Amino acid sequence: MNKTLIATLLCCCALTACSKPTQNAELNAATTEAQVASSAEIDSAHNAQNSLDWAGDYQGTLPCADCEGIKTLLVLNADSTYHLTETYLGKGDHNPFKSAGKFSFDQNGSVITLDKNGDHRKYFVAENQLYALDQEGKKIEGNLAEHYILNKDIH
Repeated sequence: MNKTLIATLLCCCALTACSKPTQNAELNAATTEAQVASSAEIDSAHNAQNSLDWAGDYQGTLPCADCEGIKTLLVLNADSTYHLTETYLGKGDHNPFKSAGKFSFDQNGSVITLDKNGDHRKYFVAENQLYALDQEGKKIEGNLAEHYILNKDIH
């Protein structure tokens, strides 16, 4: 009797283990999406503006259509002012363009927009990085996307 019971239990375990895993994967994916959505709702009070140490010096070389690149230094101050220095490499290396003014965060607190002195450029604020956005405020995609990042100078 015990041998029959053990054999039956082993068969049940084997059949259960062989059941459709896609159902479980779909359920797990749906659960994960729901958790991400709910955490985004719960954590909406935390954004780059009030959660990150965003003030500081950001630099990098952005792509340029008719030069080797644009060496960029963007200084963000805690009082919402900025200083922007751009040097067109291979074309006017000794004549950097400088501008200064104020910037503002969007209503989500994640994107800054420079004033008219900075041509209303937009940047997504991340941990120790700024991502240059296109004129519509959308993420730049494609082969050069990784070159539209300014890194914070951490002393």
